[in-house]
Amino acid sequence: MSLNYCPVKIILIRLRIGSLCKTRIDIFAPSVARMSCLFLFLVFLNPAPSDSKFYPQTLLYDGEIRLANVVQLTSGGVNAEAYFSFDGKKILYQGFDPHGSHRCDQIYLLNLENLTAGPQLMSDGRGQTTCSFFFPDNSSFIYSTTSKAGAECPKSVCEGSSPPKQCNNSYIWNIFNGFNILLTDSTGKTHYLTDDSFYNAEGAVSPDGKSIVFTSTRGGDLDLWLMRLNGTEVVNITQLTDITGYDGGAFFSPLGDKIVYRAYHPKTAEEITNYFQLLNLSITKPLHMEIFTMNADGSDQKQVTNFGYASWAPYFYPDGSKIIFSSNHHGNHSVFNLFLIDQDGNNLEQITTNPGLDMFPMFSYDKKKLIFVSNRNGNGFNVFMADWIADSANLHAMSPVLMLITCLISIAICYVYLHIYATFQTNIQSKMLKSHLRILISVPNISDGCFVMFRYFNFAVGGGTSNVNTYASASALSCEMSRVNLLSFLGKKSVASLLTVENFSSLPADKQELLINLLPTIDQLKCT
Repeated sequence: MSLNYCPVKIILIRLRIGSLCKTRIDIFAPSVARMSCLFLFLVFLNPAPSDSKFYPQTLLYDGEIRLANVVQLTSGGVNAEAYFSFDGKKILYQGFDPHGSHRCDQIYLLNLENLTAGPQLMSDGRGQTTCSFFFPDNSSFIYSTTSKAGAECPKSVCEGSSPPKQCNNSYIWNIFNGFNILLTDSTGKTHYLTDDSFYNAEGAVSPDGKSIVFTSTRGGDLDLWLMRLNGTEVVNITQLTDITGYDGGAFFSPLGDKIVYRAYHPKTAEEITNYFQLLNLSITKPLHMEIFTMNADGSDQKQVTNFGYASWAPYFYPDGSKIIFSSNHHGNHSVFNLFLIDQDGNNLEQITTNPGLDMFPMFSYDKKKLIFVSNRNGNGFNVFMADWIADSANLHAMSPVLMLITCLISIAICYVYLHIYATFQTNIQSKMLKSHLRILISVPNISDGCFVMFRYFNFAVGGGTSNVNTYASASALSCEMSRVNLLSFLGKKSVASLLTVENFSSLPADKQELLINLLPTIDQLKCT
């Protein structure tokens, strides 16, 4: 897995022009190309510093280029698990204010079109509540509650006068029995979808509103189950996972055909024993969790991450291709940041750099917003909403000065190299040509919107060369000589066709020039 990150440090390269004339050009030119490549690599792939600076006016830390126009939606207390309605106009979240009238978490609704109205209590104020989620009608919703077992907040075994040793020196999650899933319809009428003494929570509704995935101990372990509905009535409930360990926090993909979830699967006999000892105490330790996916029917279960730490709170990217999640794998294990990763576990990208905790991310269904919970800006754990910057061209708009400096230096370095090459090297041996071109095309991937200037040049192909360059094709040899163009870097470069000596020598003499290709396919080049 590669960590894709935005530039925050600038490496300056100074060319000693005075010594240029004393240097053999066939030695100097490749070194310039190497320096330009090194410069681009260091600038674009150098990670953010660990002491990321916070900017209160934007509510952002250094390097958080995927986020813009951040708004803090709650203030104070402990707020968590905020989820958009399907139309993006409202959110549901659970909150606890130690100075408020409710002694444990309750469910609140916030109208994003009228924030001044403040949060509206949606649960009945009894017991503990968690894990709310809207139906597609944007009015009906579910959440889990212990209110049927009593109005008081359930007590954790670790809160007693003589807590068991398993509670010592470790972070634990309570798995309260008696949590049941309650549906509130568009009229405000409530209806229990589960009614038993097990743990039934962590529920999420499918995009068509016909299914709910949730975690339950009804099978003797913390497994995922699928509830199928006909309106507000339960048709059936089927088990999706049966591997020993905790499977939870599941959500459907945008099309409803896949499910993403967090899991801890103990391997050794000791780990399994410890896991069930905790579960018998109605607690679990979320110290080692990974992200998994599966089909909505429970088939094709695949592990996405393998960090060995706590990766959790996953949610699908709006197009279903990626997963955003919270993890502490990247450094200080008390720090949780948001990351984006492909479903196959590749292309890991760090989204937030808060030296505290960022968690519970969710994208709006229109793909424009990201909501998450964070302790940034002090005053407890709060809900934040940000514009999501998906277009890589817009990423650079977040740092215009840096991008301008980077592009200008890149242009200068590459132009100097090619100008020297064109001036002094009019007759290059084939092996030297091949070596030079290999260096030129080794520029690392850089993002959309940065342009570098290149000049075409003549060369002579010596006999016996069968493959001049694997990144160019004969179709590149149609541009007129001495024309200067601006070429856009467009991501990964890959051209399957080869330019052979035969291809080249068959062209008219005035067309015997080679374009340095930095595009995904050679056909995308336009000589104007």
